[in-house]
Amino acid sequence: MGRRLDAADAGDRVAIALRDGFVFGVAAAVRIIVLSTDVESVVLGGGISALGDRMLSRVLTELEASAAASPFVRSLHLADRIELLPPGSPAAALGAALIGTATHEQETVAHG
Repeated sequence: MGRRLDAADAGDRVAIALRDGFVFGVAAAVRIIVLSTDVESVVLGGGISALGDRMLSRVLTELEASAAASPFVRSLHLADRIELLPPGSPAAALGAALIGTATHEQETVAHG
């Protein structure tokens, strides 16, 4: 995606459309997560964190635009809830490890 951002910055129309669609998708995901779970923060990692502030600033701009259009969305303070992990952070591995260490009771169903 980094090369696409470079191409978008240089004015490539296809790259601009891809970048803008990606930004819209990330902003939409943040809105959905907050609306459905009311989390205090949404942590962006992986490929998004690899793109850094270059992508984050566009996502924040998109969230601010949706806030400007809706008092309800504005009340959610979406842009204030976003945190960006440093590039290369092992968030997925840590999350998988935490889930793997959680103990769950399993129900056994006898058939017969």
